[in-house]
Parts: sequence; structure tokens; C-alpha cells
Amino acid sequence: MLLKDRLIHIGHFFFKYRSYQLLGILLVLFEERRHFYQLSDNIYYEMFCLFVAFIGLLIRILTTGFVHEGTSGRNMKAQKAEELNTTGTYSIVRNPLYMGNYLILLAISLLAQNHEVVILNTIIFTAIYTLIIFTEESFLLEKFGDKYLEYTKQVNCILPSFKKFRKPDRKFSVKMVLKREHDTWLTTALSLVFVELLREYGHSGRITLHPLRIFIVLTVGIVWTVLKYMKKFNRLVLKENL
Repeated sequence: MLLKDRLIHIGHFFFKYRSYQLLGILLVLFEERRHFYQLSDNIYYEMFCLFVAFIGLLIRILTTGFVHEGTSGRNMKAQKAEELNTTGTYSIVRNPLYMGNYLILLAISLLAQNHEVVILNTIIFTAIYTLIIFTEESFLLEKFGDKYLEYTKQVNCILPSFKKFRKPDRKFSVKMVLKREHDTWLTTALSLVFVELLREYGHSGRITLHPLRIFIVLTVGIVWTVLKYMKKFNRLVLKENL
């Protein structure tokens, strides 16, 4: 098998199981919990981490809210693209969803208060998503040809360029966001609380169930359950917003 084909094959594997990437990273964090730092009562640092996570979630919302139903989905089995997204966040950077994912991961890593954790998770993320992007680009080039090739010449793969912004050609769909992003909201909230508990347990050997932590988990969990129910029973039926 050619190296290119081998890389695409590996990229397909990571694409299929990309939703489980965070679980693997959390297991690594659990193993390394004793190496976390502890900044006593530094609410400002924790608020900064939450802000970084919020920016990542906001990027994902502003991306999924404007895309076509048949694109930028959470499909696991194979690549899927009914049309090429080139406006909105896609006019700033070619992979806005993955940029949002990294900011969420960065927030979780920063909460550990250890630069080695941040560097390690960044390396893991870069290695995995480089292969995923390579695979996606091969698929899009084959499907859209010169149209996609011209798009890649205009828009950067990773580094955003805001001066190239083009207004979305579709109306914002709240239902699209609720349908696609509820899993991300749940995993982000649980991951942030999980790292907080790990940090506390690693340093004191005990866990304190603060009311705020309980409130966050319960609130996000209830919202996720309601949205999952609505999605399962077709209560989040989407209409085309042209």
C-alpha cells in the first residue's frame, strides 16, 4: 500500500472514532493526576479556562448554525458532503470545527495547571487531526475538484484570516445547532468538572461536591437528555434556510 493510501486509511480510522478522542485524553489525565498543579482559590484562572472553552463552543455554534444539512455533520462511518461550505467561518479558515475542538481541549488541559499536560495534549491532537484533515481533503478534492482546489488557495487550513470573511449564504438555524452540538456541550461540561475533581483528589486525597459543580452537571445533563429525546423522536426536524 502506498504511503498516501496508508495515511488516508489511518485518517479514516481516526475520523470514525474521533468522538472518543476526548475519552482517551481524560484517561491519560487520570493517570497523571498527581502531576497537576494547585493554584489555591484562583477563581480568575478557572474563569479564564471557562472562557477559552466558551470560545471553542461559540466557534462550533457559529459554524454548525449556518451549514447545509448534508455537511459538517457528526457522521462516523464515512466522509459526507452534499455541498462545499465556503462562507461564514469557512471563509476564515477551512477547519473551523476542529479549531473549536482544540480550544475546548486547550481549556481542559489548562485547567490541569501543568504546561506538560498542555503540550502533550496539543501534540496528540495535532497528530490525530492532521491525518483526519488529510483524509477529508482527499475526499473533497475528489468530489469537488477544481472548485475545492481554488477554495484551498483562498482560505488557510489552520490559521484564520478574518479579512477574508464572507457573510454566510444561509440563515442561522437554532435547530441545527441543538441537533448537532448537544453532545459537545455535555462532554465539555463533564470534562471540565472531571479535571477539577482529579486535581482536587490528586492533591488532597478527597473530593468536595461543590454546589456549583453539581448544578453545572445536572443542568447540562438535563438539557442533553431533552435534546437527545427530541432528536430521537424527530422533534428537531430541520427546514432548509436559504
